[in-house]
Amino acid sequence: MRPIRLIAWAALFVLLATSIAVYPSLPADIPQHIGADGRAGRFVARSPLAWGLPLLFAIACVVLVDVLAAKLPGKPQLFNFPGKEQLLKLPAEYRGEVIARMQQFMDIVLLQLVATFALVQWMMWRGAQGQKNGSLTMLLLAIGPILLIASGLYTQHIQRALDEAQRLYDSRRRPG
Repeated sequence: MRPIRLIAWAALFVLLATSIAVYPSLPADIPQHIGADGRAGRFVARSPLAWGLPLLFAIACVVLVDVLAAKLPGKPQLFNFPGKEQLLKLPAEYRGEVIARMQQFMDIVLLQLVATFALVQWMMWRGAQGQKNGSLTMLLLAIGPILLIASGLYTQHIQRALDEAQRLYDSRRRPG
């Protein structure tokens, strides 16, 4: 198993176990919404669904991304990036390193998803305890642009692997 993927799944398991463990200690009402100011708003009665909904979304997203990553070797067209057409023109035997980097990208996305949902769950817990989440809200708002930039940079890493695979294919196709 790829290391980052293993870490993401372990983190999801820890999030699940922690969410289950703290559920009995939650107050009768838990926040359904955390405002931009970090204050809990709209409270709902504590229930497994109200508390577990972010966790269910996390599990669904992680499973979906993991399934897509597993399908990449046979269906690289599932991954969208600027060099996709170039990759699909290469014979399958030259795609290995590129697909490995695409899967690594997906593993990083898994970890980011779990971290984001863990932050949301933590904010809900703090809101249920009557605590303000101002700095956590700012962190949550900052994650999106940071991840977008990181994704763009990693896409260049994938493109470099694709360019190398293309050079290798061209040199073997046209020796000399």
